[in-house]
Amino acid sequence: TAGRPTLASPVPIKDIAHKVASGLNKVYADKGVLCRLSIEEGARFHGDEGDLFELLGNLMDNAYKWCERRVNISAQPDDTLLKGEHGVRLVVEDDGPGIPRSMVRRVLHRGVRTDDEVGGQGIGLALVREIVEVYGGHLKITTSLLGGASVTLYFPGGIANQ
Repeated sequence: TAGRPTLASPVPIKDIAHKVASGLNKVYADKGVLCRLSIEEGARFHGDEGDLFELLGNLMDNAYKWCERRVNISAQPDDTLLKGEHGVRLVVEDDGPGIPRSMVRRVLHRGVRTDDEVGGQGIGLALVREIVEVYGGHLKITTSLLGGASVTLYFPGGIANQ
């Protein structure tokens, strides 16, 4: 992680999410994933662009890998869970099998996987957790309204006026 740069401009989340989705649509073309991006124009990541690519790349790849057919990515302002600070809430969700409640804490550690039959190293969510912590954010894993996993990231200072 590069951490929060002091002089760099905030990174538009929408631009990076589009790039990641474009790549994953090619990788998972045979699956026919329907990816919906609902990202407000003003949603910005106040950090390193490479870190945002890493976050979205890991979360979106997991969503594409585990989904039945649908993946939703959203980002919007949120000041309710950040002690009154303005921030950004980023959500990646899918319609796959989800993460069993008993595994939620465990999958955030390196080398832990929910299914050894599906490819992967078991470091993606641990890496996401580590990056989120560097930025002073929060991570929450729940069940998506689509029925699969929902990973929500909260970051302080994530909204900039256009």
